[in-house]
Parts: sequence; C-alpha cells; structure tokens
Amino acid sequence: MQEHIRQLFSENIQTMIAAGESLSGSLENAALVIVHNLVSGGKVICCGDGATAGLASHFAQLLLDKFETDRPCLPALALQQYSNSLQQHQQHDYLARQIKALGQNNDVLLVVSASGSEPSLIKAVEAALTNDMKIVALTVDGNVELSGLLNQQDVELKVPAHRPARIFECFTFILHSLCEVIELTLFPQQGDV
Repeated sequence: MQEHIRQLFSENIQTMIAAGESLSGSLENAALVIVHNLVSGGKVICCGDGATAGLASHFAQLLLDKFETDRPCLPALALQQYSNSLQQHQQHDYLARQIKALGQNNDVLLVVSASGSEPSLIKAVEAALTNDMKIVALTVDGNVELSGLLNQQDVELKVPAHRPARIFECFTFILHSLCEVIELTLFPQQGDV
C-alpha cells in the first residue's frame, strides 16, 4: 500500500510538471485578461458544474477576500447551482440565465469544466458570448465541445490529465496560481512584503 501511495504522489508531480510546461503562457494570458477587465470596471463571474462549482466558488472567494496578500477586494461572484426541484430543461439553463441577468461586456466568465460536455456549462459559455464577455476556461484534454465555443480573445487552460483526482488537483493549483499572478500584477507592492 505504501508503494501505491508513493505512486500517487509521483503521478501528481508528473501531472503538475506537464501542466507547468504546457500552461505557463496561457496562465499568464488568463491573468492579464482578468486584470484588464477588472481595471476596466468589470467583474469575474465564476461557474462550474457539480464538484467543479466548489472550485469556482473558491476562486471567487479568493478574489473577494484575498489570496496571500492584504489588498482591496476584487469584484467576483460564483453563480448558484440549480436546485433539485428544477425540471431537467431548467437545470441546463440555470447558469446561463444568471449570466444573462448579471453579465456585462466588460466582465470575464471563469468556467471550470471537468469534461467539456456539461450542458449547463456549454449554455453558460454561450450566454457569456452573447453578452460579449471574455472567457477563461479550465478544461481537460479531449474537451472538444466547450473548447469549440471559445474565441481568439478567450483563454483556455487545458489540463494534461485524464484521472479525475489529478484533474481536480491541477485545477486547484491553477486557480491558486491565477490568484497569485493577479495579485502581483494589480498590487506589486503588497507582493514584496
């Protein structure tokens, strides 16, 4: 069993190395898109589906409060998940309806997708595009449907992993890294303390 545990750590490390090599430029671009829109008076709207909704909520909270440095609050919110009482067609539209109501053309939608084929997230991205919002998408290899919706102005952070545990570990690290780069860009003095 201990050998298996060591293998889990090794697999995580290898996934992180691969992600670092393939995503550093995209991560920088994603941070700059968010920073530019925040400076322009926009906000970050975050969403996921199922377990990834928790990651989206975590990211929004880090922007609102702080990541590692004391700094002013940044405008961010996580969209609410649907309730079980909604009918099936309403469940898929629930995130999109919130984006239609709250999203503006100077906002960024940060979407966290574990498969790239979640109907609610695809509809959310479509709604964001209709509202002329920029999109930062955390996705996985083989994610064709959601990836195909993105424009040249959007940023995709495609994790080079296939096991759900490694994907979620990598998503968490990417979101923390994104927060740190945003903080260092907007508040470089606080990052030096």
